[in-house]
Amino acid sequence: MKKSTMFFIAIMCSVSLVFSQNTYLKITLDTKLMTNPDYSLGGGNGVPSTCLKVYAHLGLCTCDLDWNGSEYLRDCATSDSNSYFCMSQILPYRSNVWEHVVGNWGVNPQDDGIGLMTALGNGVYSIEFIIEDYFSNPALVNTTAFVDPNDPHPVVNSTVWNPTDGAPYTIGMVFRNEDGTLTGRDDLGKDLFIINLTSGITQVIQGSDPGANFPAISFVTGIGETNHNNLYLSAGPNPFNEKTKIVYTLTEPSKNLEITVFNSLGQEVKKLFSGSQISGSHSVIWNGTNNAGYKLPSGVYYYTMTSENNRIASQKIVISR
Repeated sequence: MKKSTMFFIAIMCSVSLVFSQNTYLKITLDTKLMTNPDYSLGGGNGVPSTCLKVYAHLGLCTCDLDWNGSEYLRDCATSDSNSYFCMSQILPYRSNVWEHVVGNWGVNPQDDGIGLMTALGNGVYSIEFIIEDYFSNPALVNTTAFVDPNDPHPVVNSTVWNPTDGAPYTIGMVFRNEDGTLTGRDDLGKDLFIINLTSGITQVIQGSDPGANFPAISFVTGIGETNHNNLYLSAGPNPFNEKTKIVYTLTEPSKNLEITVFNSLGQEVKKLFSGSQISGSHSVIWNGTNNAGYKLPSGVYYYTMTSENNRIASQKIVISR
């Protein structure tokens, strides 16, 4: 963890001084850099996709799966075997990485907002979330059993992740438009994977060739334990009705500080700050509206803070109308 990108947040209420896992991930897809026209969402080879909506269909792998003759049983006890299993399922080409799935595709793809990416323009799309929140949310995770034609034991059950069972090791990725008529995959039409989530050498690889990277996807991640002796997040009041105040202190100046609010689907709803900022104490007010100025409904939201696109701080915030 680089000190130059660490935030020290001023406390507005008392909290216990404990360690907690908080794994932020931002995935950005540039369709112009994709090469296979059949799997580039209508773009590729320098041509941007013109899709108005792109969904990220994501599957998290956390545990070793043992086949007992009729079904897979999760054995999450040993971190080394979990890590080995999640990597071995990529070579080539198995789908048991997809243990905890967010995204509704299948026979009838759903245009329901779950996994919807933010369109940044010029064929570029992004999505960002906290892994521990995203794949453990029953409202997001698809628990419908699906058949994998590449697996001799074809029933793979997606479940809601309990972060205490196993760490996040790999994430499978495919992309689609709102009705699934256009897809985004690797150069040969296989799944894409983010690997080594718990190490310092996280990277994107292609399912058809695990030795090949995939330049069309970039990501920002903040991985590791957050020491609340040094890093605090707070907003007050929380929950709030009309407005809340977020107070924070930067130990060093930032040329590219962003404070952003997301809904429970991982979609950006409000950009509170974007720009440079000197070191010292600062605050920002959020009145519970979205980027268009409309009041957001009651519910759970998350505000995140990034500096130089590296270290991330995040906290839950609740609107109660």
